[in-house]
Amino acid sequence: MSNQERQLQTLKGFQDFLPDDMRLREYVINTFKKVFEKYGYEPLETPALEYAETLFGISGEEAEKLFYRFTDNGGRDVVMRYEVMVPMCRVIAQYKNQLTFPFKRYQIQRVWRAENVQKGRLREFTQCDADTIGTSSMIADAEFIQMGIEILNNFGFREFYAQISNRKLLDGMLSEYQIPENKFYGVCMTIDNIRKIGRDGVIERLMNKENLSKEVATKIVKIIEQSGTNEEKIKAFRKQFSENKKVSEALDEVEEILNYLEANKVNSKYYRFDPTIARGLAHYTGPVWEFEITEGNVGSVAGCGRYDNVISKYLGTDEIIPATGGSFGIERMMIVLKERQMVDFLQNSTQVLVTIFNEKTKNDSIKLANELRETGINTFLYPEPGVKLDKQLKLADRKVIPVVLILGPEEITKNEVVIKWMQQKKQEKVKLSALIRKLKG
Repeated sequence: MSNQERQLQTLKGFQDFLPDDMRLREYVINTFKKVFEKYGYEPLETPALEYAETLFGISGEEAEKLFYRFTDNGGRDVVMRYEVMVPMCRVIAQYKNQLTFPFKRYQIQRVWRAENVQKGRLREFTQCDADTIGTSSMIADAEFIQMGIEILNNFGFREFYAQISNRKLLDGMLSEYQIPENKFYGVCMTIDNIRKIGRDGVIERLMNKENLSKEVATKIVKIIEQSGTNEEKIKAFRKQFSENKKVSEALDEVEEILNYLEANKVNSKYYRFDPTIARGLAHYTGPVWEFEITEGNVGSVAGCGRYDNVISKYLGTDEIIPATGGSFGIERMMIVLKERQMVDFLQNSTQVLVTIFNEKTKNDSIKLANELRETGINTFLYPEPGVKLDKQLKLADRKVIPVVLILGPEEITKNEVVIKWMQQKKQEKVKLSALIRKLKG
């Protein structure tokens, strides 16, 4: 098949990143890294392939349906990295004696899922996680929420909030209404959808799909959808479930997180107690929270929570290794920033294009380009002598390179160079000895 006959395309659910997208991607990743490291998190990476037995039984049945699984050339049953949290748990168990706890790590790597492709949902994407392992203190959970708020502020978002709840709250509430364990997942997922389908939709689904009585379904919706301040909502839960130990424990943890955020003067507009949050039921054991951007109907951009029982599964013991953290989607953030035109400041990293006037002047242009690079100026040297100057200028224009340097025979004789400022559409001559100072000034 010839190149003309071959249809060149990217696999569905996968994507290429051309230079403009890569600049945005690097900006997003570097913004995360900067804040993660500010809060004491260290980088970690794990392999793209894991033994299938490492992931099965840990990630949950729904996740396992989306694994890219195959037998490699050595006959090993392997799975491509589905997420970064479970491999991180494997690392903690495997290198437990080499790590210092509490251990704070961030991990920014690609993952693969056999998803149904739709907007914002790909089969290959980059997961951006940060976790604290080895402490049960709610300070670690609250600190992550504070850090997430700072990250979103750094990207320029102002209309968002962290929705905070607790897995134990759902456990206690549903046990109070004597909802059987096999109904737990379905009921929680229905509750989590209240913003999409509304109170009546939730009641109807709880009755028709989960076979709850209208009385119980109505009670559940009434308590989770109540309005008021964080304190008022917590007080209402305490009153409704005054004898329920799990509910009481969950509310104590939520209050501890809220008190930390208040003590650290985190703007209260950016967080709220929201008992409808029901995420990661296969993993999470305590506080759970999402970051939701409300401007432009963006929705959730991160899911987070405490998972104190996951790592112990790798150890094969009853030892509890507490852990908490969360995950952001890099591509999701890129889409949002791009659609909202919040990144128009991202420019070509090349600062200068050095032209080659003709064959006789090429060595002078090469020398000039190297001198610029040695001083830290990112420089594109036009690689072909004899090309018309107009074509070289058009290249700089298309690449949005802000400065073009022209070094012709006359300029070389006089130890000068022409600086062409592309955006301002003006030019000037300066002595070569003053060029660096001029460009950096």
